[in-house]
Order: sequence, then C-alpha cells, then structure tokens
Amino acid sequence: MLDFNTLQVASISSRLAFVLVFFVTLLRHPREIYFGVWAGALCCSLVASLMMLGDPPSVPLTAVKGSIVYVLYGASLATSWAGLRLFYERAALVPQTLVLALASGLPYGILLQGGVSMSWCLTTVFGGIALSTALCIREILRTPAATRLWTQYIVLSGFGGYFGVFVLSIGVVHVASERLASPESGIFSLLFDLWCGVFIQVGYLAMVSERAHLKLSRLAETDPLTGLANRRGLFAAMSRWAGRAPSPPRRAILLADIDHFKAINDTYGHDGGDAVLIGFAERLRGVMRKDDIIARWGGEEFLVVLDQADADATAAAAVAERLRRTAAGAPFAVNGAAVTVTASIGVSIVAIGEERIEPALSRADAALYAAKREGRNRVCLDLPAAPPEPEIGAARAEPPSGLRGAMDAIPIVGPPRSGMA
Repeated sequence: MLDFNTLQVASISSRLAFVLVFFVTLLRHPREIYFGVWAGALCCSLVASLMMLGDPPSVPLTAVKGSIVYVLYGASLATSWAGLRLFYERAALVPQTLVLALASGLPYGILLQGGVSMSWCLTTVFGGIALSTALCIREILRTPAATRLWTQYIVLSGFGGYFGVFVLSIGVVHVASERLASPESGIFSLLFDLWCGVFIQVGYLAMVSERAHLKLSRLAETDPLTGLANRRGLFAAMSRWAGRAPSPPRRAILLADIDHFKAINDTYGHDGGDAVLIGFAERLRGVMRKDDIIARWGGEEFLVVLDQADADATAAAAVAERLRRTAAGAPFAVNGAAVTVTASIGVSIVAIGEERIEPALSRADAALYAAKREGRNRVCLDLPAAPPEPEIGAARAEPPSGLRGAMDAIPIVGPPRSGMA
C-alpha cells in the first residue's frame, strides 16, 4: 500500500527538480521569459505542498490556511497560463492572472467563516482552478493546426486530466464528500497530480526543444535577406509535395531575373540592391498563391514552381506576365530614390514522365536568356520537345540549326519591351 506522506515527499521533490531545471535554462536563455514564469508557477505549488506536508486528507483545512494553500495552487495554474501565452508570443495579462489566483482560494476562507458548508466552499476552489486549467487548454488549442507542435499534446493531456478531475470533484463533494476525504482518495489524488504534473513539465521542455529544432530547420531552408526559400528549401518543399501526391503531377517553372541589377548595385550600393531584392520578393509573393513554391535561386534570380492548376503553357505564361507587369508597374524606393525595375522571365513545363524538375529548369533557363537577348522585360516560354513523329510520305524539310534555330524554338509571349532606363 502506498504511503500518503511518501507520495507528498515525491511530489515536492518532483516540483523542486523541475524548478531548478527551468531556472538553469532561464540563466542560459535569459530572453525566454516563460521559463521563469513556469518556474514561478511550480514554486507556488511547491510552497502549497510544503504547507500541506503531514496533514491527513481527511481533515479539512481551516479558513486561513485553506485560503493561502488554495490561492497558491490557483496561482500555479494561472501562472502556467501566463507562461503559455508568453511562449506563444502573446501578452501575459498579469491582472487577469492575479484575479484567477485569488479567485481560487479567497472565497474558500470567506465562505467558511460565514458558515457555508464545506462542499460549497470546495466547489469555489475547484471551480476557480478548473477555470485556469481551461484557459491553459484553450491557449494550446487556439494555435493554428498547421503550426501546432506535436509535443503540445503532451502538455494538453496533463491539463486535460487536471480539468476533468476538478470538474468531477465538484460533483463528488456534493454527493459523496466522505469518499473525497478518505485516505484512499488522498493517495489517488496525489498519484494523479504527480502524473499530470510530470506530463505538463516534461511537455514544456519538449515544446521548447521542438520549436527550436523547427526554427533551425527553417533557417537552413530560408534565404535570410528576402525570407523566401533557398535552394535547399525549394527541394525540401518539392519532396513534401511528392509525398502528398498519389501520382507525379505536372508542374510549371518560372525563372525570373531582375534586369540590369549590376547597374543598380553600382549606382545605389549594396544596400540599394538589397532593397530591390526585398521589394521584388514582396511583389512576387503578392502575385503567387500560397501553394506555389517561391525561392531565391541565387543573386538576382528567383524561381517559382507553380502547382498543378497552372501546369499548362497558357496559364503559366499568364502568371509570368502578371509578375512582369507587377514588377515594372511601380518604382521601387531605393535609398530615397524612385527606381523603375523590370524583370525577364523564362517559363517551362515539367513534361509528363519527368520525375525531377532539372530538365524543365534547364529549359526555363534557356528561355530566360532568350528574353535577355531579345531586349529584357519580357516573358519567354520554352516547351518540352514533342516526341518525333514517324515519317509518312515524302521527307520533310530539316529544321534550322545553330543559334538561330535555338532562338526560333523559343516563342516570345507579348511584344518586345524596352529595358530599364
């Protein structure tokens, strides 16, 4: 048979260990304030547990001691809620946290002194603490499902267990209060408290670790200047696409290059060139849809992989033309000057049977340089070569060869336009 006092010591030891872990982690990462808040929450419950050490569960707490103990337990959960808000980069709401803490214990002493029955006094305690627990659950669930951490569900299970027990206890104190005060009930309550507490505190540490790992992964796949995907990020996104699709879908490739970018750098310096790159990336995001993959391919080149809906030549060329018009439509603010920026864009389609985008990317690159040679500020489309048809009847004329033949194979979308002034 488990001993109640032994479980109390185990509960206190567990809380003390996590307090030390949170404080040490806060010293190493002083900007992560939520570690200190969570440590403070544990300190509140730790003090309350020390005050309860040696008290049998069958003896109700006095008005004064009960108010202090239950305020501390309520403050523990209310402060946990504030820490969760800070973790999710939301305001801590200090006044509301303080009200929640006081509401969990003060009514107990006031009602008990006023002669109200113990069952109703405990109802106010369980109700106040259950409210703080429900707010913790809400704080976790309000995060978008797409960005929710897997480890959040560990914390959620701990708070969910607490909430269920507190709500159940409200009913028990009215219909079976003698069972709630029995020694067996105290032992089960402590065991359950240990289980939920460990889930929550270990879950906190796991959440921080998982989020840090995800941030590092995003940094490795993101261009630091524009915030777009880099080459690694693009191919990682393509791999995720391939994992979701039951069969390889067709894709369209847009390869855009800012015209006369070296002249911009020479005239306005590297800060001016960076401003143009950032502004072009913003306009690129405005034209593309959220399902398209946008990447800075290198230097002043940007690459877009359009999803299945735009994987035909006409639609892809229309998207590229819309991007070209958007880039040239309004001047960019560069070091206080208004600079007109244009872009040349090469477009290609990933052919049926091509499992990788490299062949289509090579065709888009050829189309891009054709657009440069033809005067810039234009869209060129390069389609995959059609399979040869069998010879029927008379021999056909041979296609032109050499550079002229390569240029003729790339159609121009739209009339020629002048380059950047």
